[in-house]
Amino acid sequence: MKLNALFLIMISTLMACEREVLVSADDDHSAEDNNEIAYNHVLKVGPDKEFKTIREASLAAKDSTLIEVDVGNYPGDVTVWEQNDIYIRAVGGEAVLDADGKHWNGKGIWEVNGGKIKVEGFVFRNVKVPDKNGAGIRFTKGRLTVENCRFLNSECGILTANQGGTLIVRNTEFGYMGYGDGYSHNIYVGRIDTFLMTASYSHHAKEGHLIKCRARFSLILNNRITNENDNTYNSSYELDFPDGGTHIVVGNIIQQSVLSPNTAIIAFAEENNHIWEDNALYMSHNTILNSKTTTNPLFIPSAKTPNKSIVMLNNLLSENIGNPAANILSVDKGNQKYKRSDLNENYLPAAQLYESLKNKTEPDINRYLSGRFRTEGFSLIPASEYVHPCKIVLLKNPPAIAGAMQQSF
Repeated sequence: MKLNALFLIMISTLMACEREVLVSADDDHSAEDNNEIAYNHVLKVGPDKEFKTIREASLAAKDSTLIEVDVGNYPGDVTVWEQNDIYIRAVGGEAVLDADGKHWNGKGIWEVNGGKIKVEGFVFRNVKVPDKNGAGIRFTKGRLTVENCRFLNSECGILTANQGGTLIVRNTEFGYMGYGDGYSHNIYVGRIDTFLMTASYSHHAKEGHLIKCRARFSLILNNRITNENDNTYNSSYELDFPDGGTHIVVGNIIQQSVLSPNTAIIAFAEENNHIWEDNALYMSHNTILNSKTTTNPLFIPSAKTPNKSIVMLNNLLSENIGNPAANILSVDKGNQKYKRSDLNENYLPAAQLYESLKNKTEPDINRYLSGRFRTEGFSLIPASEYVHPCKIVLLKNPPAIAGAMQQSF
């Protein structure tokens, strides 16, 4: 698997200090993520601006355009984006896009079908379409960055096509999603090249998954992926990687709800219809909770899962999570169990548990990464910690205990 230069530089930077510097394949700074670069065009949307709707601005926009949308409500403001180097941001607060019974081309509120596009500060909600997969954003191709957004009460939050490309999600919430038939999910990443999700919160899915990802490569860092517990929402898997691929999952809080219809919490290469050539799942310093009263497996017990394809390092698992089958594990080091009463509502360990976990982590866990990943600057050691909601803070010291949270209550 050959990762493009853009993604390698982006990931090493994010893992080191979460700086928002993205470098393109030819080492030119992208206007998408560098606000110091001037756009060729600036369009303003709002009740007293030149453009009253986002749709009007999308028709007028050219490549290299900054679109600023005033805080407020924009019901039924559906459109498609086909330009390159477009930055669409809300100013003065959130801009709320309620589908209001409308959709673009049967897909959702917005379709992204261009080059490099960044979206920031929007709420996408109440999306329904005839095929029951209505998304706040339907990402068809290109490179999409979504930051400081919320996707609520819809059939799907973000849904991608299978045409390659890169999806980056930061500081974003996905909640109360799903038609209820198990085929729509909070976020559904198709067979694209690369997927990054960090400092985000995915919760309350109805029959679907909190994250479903068919990407060739993904990095899932410092998120809260929890279905919570109520009488309506019953997510299936918390994480599903049905086509295999290579995925690095570090520093996340992951919780299976009482009502989940699946026994397992995570699925890897379960479908195996179009499995990628390279398959590895690295899970490090995650805190994982099974809220059911039964003892359930962490991974779905599937004969399709590639042999010795999963690496488990320094994860903290509730005592009612069964140990993964040995044949799917290539490394099983430093993982610890805990009682549910040992964590508070913020998933922080009690002081007694914290002390008992110290000095039990597996040291130098990066040696378990492939030589290629080490050369390219990847790390299984979290540099940050999730703070609810949708934030992260840098760790002052390397992790002292297993799990995502490095402080006690």
